[in-house]
Amino acid sequence: MAWRVCLVALLVLWSAAVAARHGTGVIDPRRATPGIRIELVELPSGASAAEKKYQLRAEGVPRGFTFDVWTQDFGQQFKEAYSGFRVEATGVLASVYGSGQPRRLEDIALGPGPYPKGAVWMVALASEDHKLSAFAKVIPHPIVARDRACSVFLELISLHGNRFLATGAGFVPGEEVDVDLLSAGRVTQRKLRVSADGRLPLDIVMHGGIGTDLSARYAVKASSCGPAIEYEWGEAAVKRR
Repeated sequence: MAWRVCLVALLVLWSAAVAARHGTGVIDPRRATPGIRIELVELPSGASAAEKKYQLRAEGVPRGFTFDVWTQDFGQQFKEAYSGFRVEATGVLASVYGSGQPRRLEDIALGPGPYPKGAVWMVALASEDHKLSAFAKVIPHPIVARDRACSVFLELISLHGNRFLATGAGFVPGEEVDVDLLSAGRVTQRKLRVSADGRLPLDIVMHGGIGTDLSARYAVKASSCGPAIEYEWGEAAVKRR
């Protein structure tokens, strides 16, 4: 029995070491390093508007460390995309691995490929030991509606496509607005109070039930605007396009 306990312990330690090497258990956006900042800048569209590509810009990266670039697909763990970046004497962050001239971080075009509408795609820049890290996120295909100064966004937050996070901005501070959700032939109504900075409070939108109609409409009625989003939920929502 003792050897079995030892074997289990060794397997647990080995799994933890593998997780540490591959970043699956330690790259955490909640543990971002203060002072290091990265940003995803969208590049001009190529042959297809669906093929979103981004340039990764970094600031405040310390010298003397080697960094790797990781990407996180919707609902997945972080995966290593590029490795071996160090700050050169010129201050440029470039890859020191491979043959030929060092490859600058800003010269790399990153992209998720086909991606669900409203889903977040995240990129991390982490040191080899993962003690230093920075994160940036973007929604390649936003679900958004605008009316005059007001805008409403829906973020997909469920792998089943049945939950969204609704946010909004540009509304009259302190105003009470009406929110209508049309789904499966039924309308759900409620009121939300706009914050002092003109934003709507976070609103979780949930869909359920059995039916063939997977289309929905989220509308906000305010005194000066009325943005409304028509979208799909369920299997159609998580489709990559």
